[in-house]
Formats: sequence, C-alpha cells, structure tokens
Amino acid sequence: MRVRPATASDNEKLIAIEQLTPQGGQIKLVSERKDYFFRAKKFADPVFLVAEDEEEDMILGIMGVGPAAVKLNGETRLGGLVFDWRSNPQAQQGLPRHMFRLWQAAQKEVIRRDLDFLFGYVKEDNERSMGIITRYGAQVVETKEFLTIPVHARFCRRPKEVEMVGFTPGSDEKLVNAADDTHFGSLDLFPDLLQSTATLEQRKRYLLGRFTFRGSSVKVWDTSEEYTNRVLSIPKIFRLARPIFKVGSRFLSLPHIPNEGDQIKVWQLFDLVVDQPSDLNPLLEKVRQAAVAKGIHYLVTALGREDQGYEQMAAKAWVRLKYNLFAFPLKDGVPLPKPPTYLDVIYL
Repeated sequence: MRVRPATASDNEKLIAIEQLTPQGGQIKLVSERKDYFFRAKKFADPVFLVAEDEEEDMILGIMGVGPAAVKLNGETRLGGLVFDWRSNPQAQQGLPRHMFRLWQAAQKEVIRRDLDFLFGYVKEDNERSMGIITRYGAQVVETKEFLTIPVHARFCRRPKEVEMVGFTPGSDEKLVNAADDTHFGSLDLFPDLLQSTATLEQRKRYLLGRFTFRGSSVKVWDTSEEYTNRVLSIPKIFRLARPIFKVGSRFLSLPHIPNEGDQIKVWQLFDLVVDQPSDLNPLLEKVRQAAVAKGIHYLVTALGREDQGYEQMAAKAWVRLKYNLFAFPLKDGVPLPKPPTYLDVIYL
C-alpha cells in the first residue's frame, strides 16, 4: 500500500467509490458529481491524497485538506479544512490501516505548508472517523444541523409582502466580494474572502445571489449542475403515498417523494440574517418560488443551535442531520474555535 497525491486519472475510480456509499435511512441516495475534484478546486494548493493497493490496483481511501485563511479569536489564521475523507467500502472493514496512513500523510503535508490548525465536519454517527481524529488530538467544538426544507407549499400567503422581496444576482461584484462583517465578522472561522483566486472564482460561479426583505436577508448557493443526488431505492409505502403527498403538498409543506432513479437537486441557503421574525416567511417564499422555477426540490441550510434563525428554520425542516465540527491545533498557542462559528458555504 502507498499514499500518493490524487491525479486526474483517478477521477472515475473516485466517483465509483462515492457511488458505493449511499446516504439516508428509508430513502437511499447516492451522490453524483461530474468531477470528483469539485471540492479540491475551491482551494489554492490543496492537499488531496489517495491510499492505493498497488497489487490490486484499488484505491482504498481518499483525504483532502483545503487551506483557508479564517478568523480565530480575532486574528487571521491559516487553517486546513478536511474534506472528502472516506474509505472504499470494498476495502477491509473495521478501522482500516489506510485511514490512519492518510491522516498521517496529510498531517505532514499541512505542517510543511505551515498551517496553524485543522478543522472539518463529520456526521455525528460516523464513529470510525471520529475515533481516528480524536485519537490524534482533535476535539469536537460545535454541532451544526443540516436542515432540509421542502419547497412545495407556500411559506407566505401575503403576496404584497413577497413582491417586496428584492434580489441581487451573484454576478454583482460587490455581492461576491462583500464580507458580511456586521453580522458574521466577529465569529470564529469567518473567512478572508480575498484569500485566493481559486476560491474567489468558485464564489462567483456558484453564488446565485442574495434575497432581501426589510432588514433580513439570505444568500443562495447553487451547485446543482455539478453535484446532485440520485435515488437508489424507496420503501413501497412511500411509493403508495406519492399521489397523496403530491396533492397535499399544494397546501402543506410536504416533502417531494421521488421515483427510483430520479435526481434530487437542492439549493444551499447561507448567511441568514433575520431582523424581525415576521420577515422570514416572505423572504423564504421568494426563494421558494425561484427554486420551483429552476426545478429544485429542497432548500438546505446548516445552522447551530446558537445561530440566528435556528429555531424558525428547524421548525420547517423535514430532515435534520447533525455534523460535528472538530478542530486540531498544529502549533502552540492556537486556540480552538468558539461557538457559534461561521460555516463557509464554499466548504460544502
């Protein structure tokens, strides 16, 4: 076994590994991306490694680390986001040796790049990955919930208010370069938005725009042309319920029940600012109308319990997946992030 940098020639094998690891409980979804290096390209000089069994010509595992300049206790520090860290399910079971080897190799690379700390998001029930990172000294500092919200039923039945919602497209340079210091600038992990050309290009490409209503606002991130989820299987009872849900969703916020083989597309909502609680429904309704027009099935936002708007958004969610934010200082004197932290949509 050897650990080496991933190359473009690995793309098909990496995509195949991702398709072997479906997500979800009753409805099984498999992630599909045109380019497995989709996340790595968001960072300048990323670490992206594979563990390979040379005899079997098999990739056993993958791990990426993206350098990111972020705030930490009021100072700008160079962190490393751990992403796409996974094991090939066709490799040995249990706690594979290659996952440790990947972590060790990645750690050497980030030290060579003079990063101050590592951080990342791991699904709460992923005990194997959590076991490895805590063994090396990482600590869980916060939990974020990914809230999945259906877009069928209206959020607001006051059309005059919905018409008042404004929209600034993502192509607006001021919006792309705007750091929302007023609302988020004091949070740990808030990024330096001008940190690299690679990251700026990705922000321009996937930032759909910002919706505003009075003093409230939310931004939309659209990667649906690059990254979707395909339905592998659904229970029989869901198939029987589909016609009922389709009719009922005109009046209630019921989830979309897909057919097997369908693609599920989502928009990520981020940088949510709620000035008045009554602002949220008109704001979301305008987003919902735009999503339906584009064939989007769900809105997803990632919030912690201490984040603004959490209670209101959580009440609208049909699915709530918890992810642990872990951090691992690489130098003396580097503090752990303090919640509530900022979750940069570029990481998703």
